[in-house]
Amino acid sequence: MSSARLKRAAALLPLSLSCIAPVHAQQELDPVVVTATRQATRESDLLADVTVISHREIEKHAGDSIVDLLAEQPGIQMNRNGGPGQAASLYLRGANANQTKILVDGVPINSLDASGSALRYLTLDNVDHIEILRGPASTLYGADAIGGVIQIFTRKPEPGLHLDSFIGYGTQNTQKANVGVSVGQEKWRARVEANRMSTDGIPAEIGGLNQDAQADSYTNTGGSAAFTLLPAAGHELGVSFRQNQGRAHYSSGYTTATDSTYLTDGSSTFDNYTDFTTSQARVYSKDRLASFWKSTLQYGQSLDWQKFYSSSAPQGQYLQTIDKQLSWQNDVDLPLGKMLVALEHDGQKATSDPSQSLAAGSYISSNSALLGWTANWGRSRWQINGRHDANSIYGDKNTYSASYGYQLTPQWRAQASYGTAFKAPTLYQLYIPLYGNANLQPETSRNREVGLVWERESQTASLTYYRNNVSNLINYVTTDSAGDGQYQNIGQATLQGVTVSYKGRFGDWRLRSSYDWLDAVNDANGLFLPLRARNAGTVGASHVWGPFEAGVDLVVVGSRYNDAKQQTPLGGYSLVNLTARYQVSKALSIQASVNNVLDRSYTQIQGYNTPGVTAFVGIRYVMR
Repeated sequence: MSSARLKRAAALLPLSLSCIAPVHAQQELDPVVVTATRQATRESDLLADVTVISHREIEKHAGDSIVDLLAEQPGIQMNRNGGPGQAASLYLRGANANQTKILVDGVPINSLDASGSALRYLTLDNVDHIEILRGPASTLYGADAIGGVIQIFTRKPEPGLHLDSFIGYGTQNTQKANVGVSVGQEKWRARVEANRMSTDGIPAEIGGLNQDAQADSYTNTGGSAAFTLLPAAGHELGVSFRQNQGRAHYSSGYTTATDSTYLTDGSSTFDNYTDFTTSQARVYSKDRLASFWKSTLQYGQSLDWQKFYSSSAPQGQYLQTIDKQLSWQNDVDLPLGKMLVALEHDGQKATSDPSQSLAAGSYISSNSALLGWTANWGRSRWQINGRHDANSIYGDKNTYSASYGYQLTPQWRAQASYGTAFKAPTLYQLYIPLYGNANLQPETSRNREVGLVWERESQTASLTYYRNNVSNLINYVTTDSAGDGQYQNIGQATLQGVTVSYKGRFGDWRLRSSYDWLDAVNDANGLFLPLRARNAGTVGASHVWGPFEAGVDLVVVGSRYNDAKQQTPLGGYSLVNLTARYQVSKALSIQASVNNVLDRSYTQIQGYNTPGVTAFVGIRYVMR
């Protein structure tokens, strides 16, 4: 190409990007959301407290993990036992980590994992967008949705030929690469993708000895495939599969040579690690049975397999969870609004090392029916849902919710809701030998919230107050001086708080901010629940200069306690993260990020390290 043509192309590039930007900006500010109603709905029409992480935002954070990205969202706090691949817990509106439902394309991935799911082993590769629904949602999704729902949507096959690839390198010898190909015509489409990441990591433990003083490395190799068939107008058949597997090294937990356990088994001389495999598969049929009636039939299955190697189990001990779900959803247009009718069958099977056999009850199933109605009339809008779950272990459970909103002015809307939810006891809590309790009942909650929403052109803001009373909390109760005991329903907690969020666009500026006040209290003694900060917030800004974009994010987390008795306080912290991207051409871009740019020292969990300043640079190629 001649130099003159190159100059003309360079001059036109900012103009072409600016022409596309308004469309993308509108999609980012008022995206179509599925999770809040199980039906495609514009975010501006919802009565729920929702955040959507766009594909553009996900690409900006290519150097981060999925839990790092979620930790910057309103209403979510995250704690991790070290660096990438280590056990991580997400607290949505202060609820326990296992009280949030995690879905991948509608397929549940909640398991016997102590964090409630294998979320930390999922990567951002092949993720199109993420929806976060704050607040109880058992009326839509059944068990495990006391705090809310996080749903991950993977990329869909596209017609034509498309190639996208990314390669990047960062501190701690972090390496990431992925490549995806999508092909298709009018009647069929297919996509395949492969990805891999590895990092030397950081020592998970503060003051660790021997192997525990070494960095805990992490590797993750994954891939996905999807195929869609469109035989006729209004009909779609599809199948998809996604898998990640790898190894995560971790700490023994013994920090001093005087630790009696360390002296007897030499734990920190063994290089502890976990091998893992996590996968999600689904097959579905979407059919327009009539002009007013859409039917979706889907079968999904997820696997969470982990094998732990330590000095006490050098041959490894494994724990496996398989979730299966068959659902039939019907969306019916009514003279006023839309009706939702659905039937579901869920099953969960768990197996483990023989020394921790769950054979007494390795399978639990539930049959469910749900009904919903959403509508707008004049300035009013509402959403009403009810659900019945018949469980093979603990019997019947009914949940319901009702939301109402009133459009005060074209820009202002007031809304309120009430809903119930529950968290099922895990197979581990029910049947682990010696400690399990087959008589456990579900944890339950009653949530009330009110909100005020402001929307104007390319800006939106909301303020939400909630109060969630959680009962029958399941705790491990010791019954003798040796520490032996049993899981029991004993606890109650009150989770109340305020979430304020804003996002907007001013010309070439994009702005976002949020603030959370959380009062998560154990009702039995009035003490704060551990690892939850009362105050947390984020501020982000980015600006576009032609083909160049740069952004800065500030994450602030207040003080909290490491333990339930409030004997170990943890100080608050603030992190400054930078991102930059340069669009070399329509297909090629270079991006970079620096996290914790001020190299702040902070603690998320007592005794565990957190990363200092980290940098990452990558090259992305997209052929269309």
